[in-house]
Amino acid sequence: MLSDFRSKLDKEIGPRKILHIKECEICGYDEYYFIDPETNKQLGMACEGCNYIKRFEFNSKN
Repeated sequence: MLSDFRSKLDKEIGPRKILHIKECEICGYDEYYFIDPETNKQLGMACEGCNYIKRFEFNSKN
């Protein structure tokens, strides 16, 4: 990954571990899915080829 894209990931998602990598259906680059390194909860996904970052927001109703 390019350093400027990693900087965007740091800003949008924060500390993370890669959960899964698959081929992006839009651009063909790698699409990464991330989890929190401490809680193992899904954080989001990103595709460098599309320059797209999505942070998952889960509402907890307990």
